[in-house]
Amino acid sequence: MIKKVFILGIIVFIFVFSLRGQNLNNIGISLTGGYGWVAPINDFVRGINPDNEKIKSMTNFSLRLTKQVDGSEYWHYLYNGFYYGAGLFHGQFNYSKHLGNPFAVYGLIGFNFFNTKVFSLKSELALGVSGIWQTYSDNYRYNVAVSSPVETYIHADLEGYFSINQHWQVNLGASFIHFSNGNLRQPNKGINILTPALGVTYIPQQIVHINRKLLENNPRDTKEMFKPHWQSQYNIYFAQKGMYVFYEKPDNSGAMQEDTARGVYPIVGLQARCLRKFAINHALGLGFDLTYNESIGKNEETYYYPNNYKDNISKSQHLTFSTFLSYEYNIHRLSFMLEPGIYIYRYKDSYLPQVFERINIRYQFNYGIFAQLGIRAYDFRKADYLEFGLGYRFKHKNSL
Repeated sequence: MIKKVFILGIIVFIFVFSLRGQNLNNIGISLTGGYGWVAPINDFVRGINPDNEKIKSMTNFSLRLTKQVDGSEYWHYLYNGFYYGAGLFHGQFNYSKHLGNPFAVYGLIGFNFFNTKVFSLKSELALGVSGIWQTYSDNYRYNVAVSSPVETYIHADLEGYFSINQHWQVNLGASFIHFSNGNLRQPNKGINILTPALGVTYIPQQIVHINRKLLENNPRDTKEMFKPHWQSQYNIYFAQKGMYVFYEKPDNSGAMQEDTARGVYPIVGLQARCLRKFAINHALGLGFDLTYNESIGKNEETYYYPNNYKDNISKSQHLTFSTFLSYEYNIHRLSFMLEPGIYIYRYKDSYLPQVFERINIRYQFNYGIFAQLGIRAYDFRKADYLEFGLGYRFKHKNSL
């Protein structure tokens, strides 16, 4: 009961705060539900749990507040009705013992691919945090899917919206939902759900659709005219990585016995990029990364000391140096970056492969300052760690 009251209180607070003082033009409030399929990607989901129950389905609900851009600025015309907002998510698994039923808060962005007076096709991406989990630590090593009380929440969907009148729409589509912690703790098997989405949207005032064809005739301030240019970005980032440590320790007889423990290790890095912005929302360039990674060596050369364990490598062997290609797609102040890279230097016996991949989300504040969130991975499927960064961008003073 307390949990439900708490969730309801958060919902009321977020939506009242969001609507306060808002211009209700192009605002939409959506309630969407689904009954989805849980992918059997780890032992816990496949039925290795106290009751040998497979986790096969999830009933889920999402409440969203969105605002479509209104065409008052030049960049609005580039994305054909781009919209953004925030939402709340709650899911109920068919078997939730030793797992829990998650609640999430997220931010979202969306795109209109096709618009008519009665139908629109939209795609949406969301990123947030989820809680109310029963984690691996609480469940005697049953729940290998969720290992921390706070997990990331990601969803991507494609939906069609059918207008009933000026204020009501019905939406139908499909969503992919992912929960994991980005390897902040191990095990980090994660949960994937594919679910249909059926909902209803209320629009307090009529939506004004943006016509991309107006772009050529739209008056533009000369300060907003795009000019191709070079820019450089510098940032520092922080991360932590969870992993298992294998080590030996003496038993009561003095004989050495193998054992394992879960550890969490800090990471700090410096990044630099040089990019050529060749179009108003595209840039391409090259970057370098110098990182101190405390987790290197923990699972290769580890020795036990009284009440502790540590690796037997030098501080310099925790360093890595890498270079990467950087592609940036930006939506005004928000950017998405794809960065395949290669390690030029790394400890030869570390867990790191030669090649890695990174996906970043970056938000540009005023005065050149930006915040960055990224996930570094390898083999195109294994998360290494999450990066939280803050930096500064130098750019041409007359560019958008």
